[in-house]
Amino acid sequence: MKIETQPIENHQVKIIAELDNDNLEQFKVRAARKIAQEAKIPGFRPGKAPYDVVRRLYGDDMVEKQAIELLIDDSYPKILDEANIKPGGAGNLEEIISSSPPKFSFVIPLMPEVTLCDYQSMRQDYKFEALTQDEYDNFINNIRKGTATAEEVDRAAEKDDLVSIMLNGKVAEPVEGEDSTLVRDRAFQVIIGDDIDSEDAWPFPGFSEELISLKKDDEKTVIYFYPEDSKYEKLRGKEVEFKVQVQLVKKLNLPVMDDEFAKTIGYDTLAEMEKSIHDRLEENKKSDYDQDYAEGLLEDIVEKSEIKYPPAVLEDEMHHVLHSLEHDLSDKRMDLDTYLKLRNIEKDDFMESEIKPAAIKRLDRSLVLEKISETEKIKLDEELLQSEVSLALSQLATDPSFKKPKNKSEYKQLVDAVSFDTANRLFNKQIIDRIVEIGSGKVSSPVKEEKEDKETETVEEKPAKAKKPRAKKSTAE
Repeated sequence: MKIETQPIENHQVKIIAELDNDNLEQFKVRAARKIAQEAKIPGFRPGKAPYDVVRRLYGDDMVEKQAIELLIDDSYPKILDEANIKPGGAGNLEEIISSSPPKFSFVIPLMPEVTLCDYQSMRQDYKFEALTQDEYDNFINNIRKGTATAEEVDRAAEKDDLVSIMLNGKVAEPVEGEDSTLVRDRAFQVIIGDDIDSEDAWPFPGFSEELISLKKDDEKTVIYFYPEDSKYEKLRGKEVEFKVQVQLVKKLNLPVMDDEFAKTIGYDTLAEMEKSIHDRLEENKKSDYDQDYAEGLLEDIVEKSEIKYPPAVLEDEMHHVLHSLEHDLSDKRMDLDTYLKLRNIEKDDFMESEIKPAAIKRLDRSLVLEKISETEKIKLDEELLQSEVSLALSQLATDPSFKKPKNKSEYKQLVDAVSFDTANRLFNKQIIDRIVEIGSGKVSSPVKEEKEDKETETVEEKPAKAKKPRAKKSTAE
């Protein structure tokens, strides 16, 4: 076997492989047997027709074509081994250069490569602010509101009141063919003040404060201009006129904060509840801050690192991104074609302008994270993984919507899925934690410390190593 490799663009390699003629002759016999197996040749059982009979019936060209296909299937792994190439995806047969001797050219995508920047020296101010009393109080008040009783009152609405309204809304300047009606006779309830800091608030953040001072049967017109970054994509840059009619105003009677209240939400005492909730909120806040902090550093690392991968790897990632989108649309009872029609965009343009950039960003990020974990020698704690998987499974079992596995096979699939998701979450957290530690200067990378130690040892050992040749030379003289 003769192998020639030629690096080509897009992180791929071209392999030209020349095989012995004897190989092809052997595979002609196998090809004839395969043809005889699949075809019905009178007078012979499947696969038992002699070679010459198959040649006469189907021709040398047919036999040779089948033989080359079999030869390629058999030789391809050996060619990769001989060329010492680990492919990053399925290779393509580019050309059959000749059949005598058998000579082929393949284009092989290479495994992705990442050359990290000097991320171990990167620093960024770490400014985590502890949980404030207001943040804690707001969370507790939301819990209390969830268990409060509502009492109708004959007065103007105030902050923290529960107000029932009837809402109508129209777009001020609809585009041609668009229905100006946004919402018609929609009844819903809102607690005044609860939607101020919520981006998901409907019809817009802070809407509830427009109801302050209104009484039952009062009406009000509210004009709102949706910003370009609004969560509601269809309403971006549009002005909407809302007409509100108040139907009921209710005062919320919040439960008293005592041990009895704590017991209603699963705690033995008020003190235990306050400590547990405070610790959990602080932990969640720190986790969110660390995630954002690490993402900022990671974005910088990705930008400054060299990342190479072939088109096949990117195409595969684009497929995953598109599949995720289709899954999300399915949850909303919509298919991709309908979504694209609503967006007024062709699929090819959508793939190039939105799916491809998203896939590149996701692929770059995952490859850099993988390289950092390898460089930092991060390993998953198996005991922690087993503990977390057991916890996740027990929590699933207590969920009323959880469907128990019907048999051992389904249970194994469930355990495998939970284990995979849990392992990914824990491993990514370890990487994020390490990036935070390095970027904030809390701890040096162990890899960097190891490198510096080796450099120090080298410097210290140089004089001793330099003396040995001189000593030997002196002895010889």
